[in-house]
Amino acid sequence: MRILARIAYDGSAFSGFAPQKECGITSVANRLKEVLGSVGIDSDILAAGRTDKGVHATAQMISFDVMRLWDLGYLRTLLNKKSYPHIFFVSLRYVSEEFHPRFCAVWRAYRYLVSLQSPDPFVARFVSYEQYGDFARVCEALELFRGRHNFMLFQKQGTPSKDYVREITQSYAYSYRKLLVIHLRANGFLRAQVRLMLGAAFSYGRGELSKQQLQDQIEAKHRSYTMPLSPNGLYLCGVGYPFLAAPQ
Repeated sequence: MRILARIAYDGSAFSGFAPQKECGITSVANRLKEVLGSVGIDSDILAAGRTDKGVHATAQMISFDVMRLWDLGYLRTLLNKKSYPHIFFVSLRYVSEEFHPRFCAVWRAYRYLVSLQSPDPFVARFVSYEQYGDFARVCEALELFRGRHNFMLFQKQGTPSKDYVREITQSYAYSYRKLLVIHLRANGFLRAQVRLMLGAAFSYGRGELSKQQLQDQIEAKHRSYTMPLSPNGLYLCGVGYPFLAAPQ
């Protein structure tokens, strides 16, 4: 039997999501394996996506297999006691054994938080401190990203896919309390794509990058921007499946 779980985690506590074999390096997948093993569940863990080191999640979707029928409310309580304080199981549900959280997903969404206050060591792991320049120009840049593009020049080495075409369906920014919030949704993202896109948008907002340079990079003609933003402010905040009415 297969269980689909929505989990949240503090990415600053891990080397990233992907399993690590090297001693002394803890990933989200490694820790999940330990937590599940502690309650007698020995299963491979599949995920909707692999977040980089320092990147957080409020809605990562994972699946694992169990050999007996569990009361999911009890199992969730048990897992949260074991995974505290860096991982939290938000919800559990049974799904078909053919379900794959990555290949069945039709969209993924990320949120990026930029603090509008002075740096605070007590929240620095969870927000970014970036100079983004003119808000209207940032919004203009985000609009340019929307649509279907070859994002070959907005990815770091190590992207497993050789298909660099992705479709951005939502890209917008707004202020909330003391934060600048940026929301991006697409059918998929390449490695570090979000942080490179937003870095380029902020560079355009500061007037360091011209509109033509930004468009050329979006059209995979020429790379002018190469520095991904800090992972601290980035959250995987949604994964959509066509057969789940309320995946979040």
